[in-house]
Amino acid sequence: MEIIDCDVRTPGFSIQMGYYLAHASVAAYGGNGDWPQSLGLGESVRSFACGEFHGFVAARRDAIIVAFRGTESVGNALTDAETSLVHNPFFSGLVHSGFAGAVQAVYPTVRVLVSTVGSNLPVFVTGHSLGGAMATLVANRLASEGFLVRAVYTFGSPRAGDRHFRDNYQLPNFRFVNDNDLVPHLPLRWCYKHVGELKLLTRAGELLEEINDWKDKKRELVRHAKQIQKAHRYDDDPPLKLTEFDWLADHHMAGYLNGIKKLLPKVPRRRQPDFPGDDLDGVRDGDLAGVPLRFIDEPAAAVPRPKFLSPPKPAVPTIAESALAAAFARQKRQ
Repeated sequence: MEIIDCDVRTPGFSIQMGYYLAHASVAAYGGNGDWPQSLGLGESVRSFACGEFHGFVAARRDAIIVAFRGTESVGNALTDAETSLVHNPFFSGLVHSGFAGAVQAVYPTVRVLVSTVGSNLPVFVTGHSLGGAMATLVANRLASEGFLVRAVYTFGSPRAGDRHFRDNYQLPNFRFVNDNDLVPHLPLRWCYKHVGELKLLTRAGELLEEINDWKDKKRELVRHAKQIQKAHRYDDDPPLKLTEFDWLADHHMAGYLNGIKKLLPKVPRRRQPDFPGDDLDGVRDGDLAGVPLRFIDEPAAAVPRPKFLSPPKPAVPTIAESALAAAFARQKRQ
């Protein structure tokens, strides 16, 4: 059994932490296997559900993991009235009405589970696809109630709010986008903005973090999208050759895992000079400011946790190409 290493002690962005939480996001889709042991979660996994939104809360000996899975009905969640922005008392600015409603329903359960497994541990929140948007919003609420949210890592997440929400979002949020993945560009309405820092995985195995890279990619995908929109203008179910567009294939978690895995030996762990922690790896923090550390830690032995009764939800089918194409066709272009 492979032990997936975690990197909770390094503040700021960590490619190793991204790889670990990518596996956690896959695990949030449920199914059998030894992933609780490979992620060092033992028997602490407790699942939750709210409509199509599912996930789990679990504890390592050094951190709490909150993972959301995506939903198979991307089309329903991102189109028509669901794309409206609304005021919500728990967030600054405006947020996506569908996401806000789902968070309102699922948050009380998540909060109780986080408190149960260890309220004094740092919390990492993650999710894929629409689960990434849920992770962004739920982490914001947890932090506002005093939980120690260390970071949010998302994979292929759509945008969850407007520029005021983005400007007031204070948590470290690292959003991975796999090459031509289309979902991070949704909804297309101009008022939606991303929070956090871009981590763009390229087909060439690079990690791009500049906003210009994102803008170039967006222009390319919108050009493809216009072809889809034009086709749907005359036919509700046009015979599109969707294999010409890799924006759907790039949305699957397998692509994210492979892309991040290739980066593990290339991208060193980083630390921020203002980290207020104590001794780390035997060296004082002041001596390590801005200096890359070794790539990964030795895998930690799994620590037994109290056993919970509810198992993870079973895996669901992947998003249908027709559903996502139709969703994108109905978007208002930015």
